[in-house]
Amino acid sequence: MLCPNCFSQSFNGKTCSACRYEKKEEKCIEDLKLFCRLKNRYIIGRSLGAGGFGITYVAYDSVRDQKVCVKEYFPMGLVVRGQDGRSIQYSRQNRIQEFQHGIGRFIEEAGIISEMNNISGVVKVTDCFEENGTAYYVMEYLDGVALKKLVPENGLDLKVASQIILKAGRTLDLIHKEKGYLHRDISPDNIMILQTGRVVVIDFGSAKNFFMSNSNYTITLKHGFAPIEQYSSTDMQGPFTDLYALASTYYYMLTGKVIPRATDRLTGASYEPLSVLRPAVGQEISDIVDNALKLRPSERTQTIGEFLDSLEAVIKKRGYDEDHVFVSVSIDGAVQDRVSIMENQEVTVGRSSKCDIVFPNCDNVSKLHCKLRYDSKKKQFCIEDCSTNGTYINYVKMEKGVKYFVGKQDLIILANTKYRLILGE
Repeated sequence: MLCPNCFSQSFNGKTCSACRYEKKEEKCIEDLKLFCRLKNRYIIGRSLGAGGFGITYVAYDSVRDQKVCVKEYFPMGLVVRGQDGRSIQYSRQNRIQEFQHGIGRFIEEAGIISEMNNISGVVKVTDCFEENGTAYYVMEYLDGVALKKLVPENGLDLKVASQIILKAGRTLDLIHKEKGYLHRDISPDNIMILQTGRVVVIDFGSAKNFFMSNSNYTITLKHGFAPIEQYSSTDMQGPFTDLYALASTYYYMLTGKVIPRATDRLTGASYEPLSVLRPAVGQEISDIVDNALKLRPSERTQTIGEFLDSLEAVIKKRGYDEDHVFVSVSIDGAVQDRVSIMENQEVTVGRSSKCDIVFPNCDNVSKLHCKLRYDSKKKQFCIEDCSTNGTYINYVKMEKGVKYFVGKQDLIILANTKYRLILGE
């Protein structure tokens, strides 16, 4: 029997011997019919969850022969599932226009995310289409968990929390600088930690281009993470808006506690500084977080880049990166991601999301392009080509299967000069 989680013929109706998936409950009546095909290409598996406006499924892309996720626009309360298990029917005829407007916004969300497909820290959208009277978009499958599930009652270790927040922060800073979008819903629910260590920002349903408009914002709230300006549709919003949410997330990661909602802080509620709840964090980091959590936007640290620079300086001073080296992903001259790797740890580099260092949607880069290891004794990187289109050191093509030692000064090119690895800091 076909498994609704991994799509192998190894499911007995209750458990899968291949992926160890266990069926725990009956399918929700609103879910798409199991194993139905969309666009004559995507085979629908189990539901991963539903929100107010959509349902997300595990799916199998029969064209690319890979597991993906499919999100369906399905606003609860406005529509119900048809008897065929595929189509949707209006539950409220007087709100059809609202439903149609929602489809437009849903497709716009897919477009916003696809604009960021070259940023490895953002979930990738690969397709968007209308069918069954509604709309769908297809995303890469993320093998990981939401950050919220990793935070224990008393908070994460400072080093672990800082490494995660730096990765998520660099992604947001790049989105702000290169794309001009605000996420507007950053929280521990919307940051994914993959098994490879990759940190991915998800859920851009509230995203808005702040270069185009500074007014008429939809009010998007996640109490304890949304800053005061998000409680108004007309107040100015900017990178400092996402920064407040990111700093709130960092505070939660370190303490296991959510700060009071911004409106309550406006009337006198306060939070205990990190230096009080977690003295080992130190005054410097506590002050950096406090400055990013100022209630008034004008008094707050203004950019995520500034916040990250301050935080990283303290972390480096404490020697938290002594057992790590960094490798950056450069696409078209812009650094898309910066990955820390342990000394003497072999990491994989390629197009596949299963790699440790990912060049997303770069067709000339092989799924597994090369292998990389930092030799702590030689203080050099050891690199081995595994690709179809070649790996180059200072424009000289490597011989496949031969290990080369390179330093931070060497230029590493994958397939062509658009795709580069920057070694070291």
